Amino acid sequence: MENNKNLMLTKIATRLFHGRFTQGLAYRIYAASQFASCKLGVRSRYVLTKKNNLRLRYVTGLSTFMIAAIASFTFTAQDTGFLSAYKFASMTPAAGHPSIETNIINGGLHGNFQSASMVSNQISEPLPLDREITVKSGDVFSKIMERNGVPNSDASVIFKKMKTHFDPRHIKEGQKIAMHFDEVHGDAADQRFREMKMKLDPVRTLVVARANDDFKVDVKEKPVTKVVKAKQTTIKGSIHRSASKAGIPSSVIANAIKIYSSSVDFQRDVRANDSLEVMYESYETETGYVAKTGNILYANLKVGKREIPLYRYKMKDGRTDYFQPNGRSIKHTLMKTPIKGARMSSGFGKRRHPVLGYTKMHAGVDFAAPTGTPIFAAGDGVVERSGWFSSYGKYVRIRHNSELKTAYAHMSKINSKVKSGQRVKQGQVIGYVGTTGRSTGPHLHYEVVKNGRKVNPRSVNLPIGEDLAGKEKENFKYVMNKTRRQYATLIDGTKVADNKVARKNVF
Repeated sequence: MENNKNLMLTKIATRLFHGRFTQGLAYRIYAASQFASCKLGVRSRYVLTKKNNLRLRYVTGLSTFMIAAIASFTFTAQDTGFLSAYKFASMTPAAGHPSIETNIINGGLHGNFQSASMVSNQISEPLPLDREITVKSGDVFSKIMERNGVPNSDASVIFKKMKTHFDPRHIKEGQKIAMHFDEVHGDAADQRFREMKMKLDPVRTLVVARANDDFKVDVKEKPVTKVVKAKQTTIKGSIHRSASKAGIPSSVIANAIKIYSSSVDFQRDVRANDSLEVMYESYETETGYVAKTGNILYANLKVGKREIPLYRYKMKDGRTDYFQPNGRSIKHTLMKTPIKGARMSSGFGKRRHPVLGYTKMHAGVDFAAPTGTPIFAAGDGVVERSGWFSSYGKYVRIRHNSELKTAYAHMSKINSKVKSGQRVKQGQVIGYVGTTGRSTGPHLHYEVVKNGRKVNPRSVNLPIGEDLAGKEKENFKYVMNKTRRQYATLIDGTKVADNKVARKNVF
């Protein structure tokens, strides 16, 4: 009988205070409530439950219960002797009623808690086993789990395992979380967490599932299909803004700028009424959501009276590049501008040095940009030097061939993979804009060294890339013509699946 009483008091403490208080507090509140019933005129009555059980309840105002709850904190451990006088008692069935609940302390503790707190779990419906949670303002992961009855020990394990795929600290207001629970011993009010699903985006859903005494976390992805799209835009002001209005994804325009960067300076060469045509791969769900974009298959940039059409082509040896209609690669040995969105703040030649205060040769070009802006390798090559170098601060020098080298100075950080002797590719991020060394503000100091002499990066005659010839060029012409026809078909804005077309092998 004593064990039954202890179990009852533990359940009361757990359900009223979500497990944050102990059985001892339940004892003290009970004792205080008995005091309140004697001194404050608490009335009792019998009520009939939904299950046709008879229950004794004490009816009192909320203020009376609050007085009892506050008074309970003045009880000491010795006061529990007073409580030992109270025992669980069985009640005989009332006339006309098939059963009477026996878990009543002196015929009234259970009822007293119900009526005073107004939140009895015995009267209110238990939470559904399957429910959808909407993240509220100020919610954190631990708070959401606690509010739904998931023990702290389980929530801690789930938090750590989720971070492999998604940081729970990045949960946002309005996000939906589907939670599923199991009944314990057939009691709907006693639930155990089983599974949780949270949509990260229209493609990915994070799933947390109980696996015996542990949890398994995984990300389920919807299938996507590769389609080919074609767009065109006339440039008005910013090329990024113009492309966005035409429905060209930012990732595609960024890729196009990177492809053309060895021949076109987008900060200075592109003007209003220039235009861009582009055909690219898009990976989409069946509902049309774009999960990601792929390769650009064709592009045509019109700068003034000059047109630069490019076609993606995979060569016989497996290498892929962009070629002009004459079979010549667009890739020069060096990019004209190894940084995106930067303003040229100082050119090549003599100038008054901003720090030293006297006229000095400026053997490079400066590009002003915010700290942290990525810096690209201007061409394929091998890193000769990487690290701090005198007044240059954090510095990288790359050897591209027997004649050409490039240098990058004043960086805030060098890419950890860019070390002396390491090979880099054109367009690879080698570091980030900073103001280290002798510098007055964040910028990139860029140098080109030809045959051991520093030359103007904007006027040096750079050798062009590869020329296709023979069977390779013939095969390229076939691919180019097929691409032109596909672009003409798609330019109305429709999309088609990337079905393989039979191709003549001219090798």
